[in-house]
Amino acid sequence: MPSNPTRSSSHPRRSLPLLAVLVLAAVGASVRAEETTSDPTTALSFADFFEAGSPRLVPSARLLGLNGRRVRLLGFMVRIESPRPGSFYLCPRPTFVDEEGGGTADLPPEAVAVTVPGAEARVVRYAPGRIEVTGLLDVGYHEGGAGAVSWIRLTADVPSDRKEK
Repeated sequence: MPSNPTRSSSHPRRSLPLLAVLVLAAVGASVRAEETTSDPTTALSFADFFEAGSPRLVPSARLLGLNGRRVRLLGFMVRIESPRPGSFYLCPRPTFVDEEGGGTADLPPEAVAVTVPGAEARVVRYAPGRIEVTGLLDVGYHEGGAGAVSWIRLTADVPSDRKEK
């Protein structure tokens, strides 16, 4: 039987920790535990962010090509000493940032600033373990509130049960 390189039914899906699903769903982020064929979302990996072998951090053609499109990204929520309301950072590995003095300068270069629509006035509670976030990708230099600089951002989807009808 020929192999389908784009989709394998024998590929096991990782289940999300229940706490992460509940936390992100409660604040309005779209968390996907299953892949659907009609989903216009593209899976993106942190390994896809930069050109391999480059002596500098050069955004990859794949990352730039997905700018402005919906993506799914699996990673770890950054534990921040003083989190900003309505957002969090997602990294490829567990990360803690002590903002005393250096701010978010200790974040790895592939850190993604995730904005959670509808949670602008509250802090997004930290969720341990791997989480998957779906949303609109935005690539390029951006200076946000309180001098926070980001190069890669994701505006999380609002779950369909919370969208206005």
